[in-house]
Amino acid sequence: MKDMTFKQMMDRLEEITATLEKEDLELEEGLRLFEEGVGLIKEARQRLTSAGSRVEKLIGSLEEELATEEFELEEAESEEDKEK
Repeated sequence: MKDMTFKQMMDRLEEITATLEKEDLELEEGLRLFEEGVGLIKEARQRLTSAGSRVEKLIGSLEEELATEEFELEEAESEEDKEK
């Protein structure tokens, strides 16, 4: 699972779901697919959480950068007003 891309994991989950919904499976095969699906969901959730944290950090650093630029712009404008 760790070597699968997120898209591959989602595709595999769709396959598992379709198989479980449509086919008459032996109990053991159904349980095996269900267990695989649960593992994929756990891994996908972990990756989404990680990606969400990265996005929040990026947004936070961008907001800090923009606030700094805005502050510097306000300071520059204030100094220009003093010179007039």
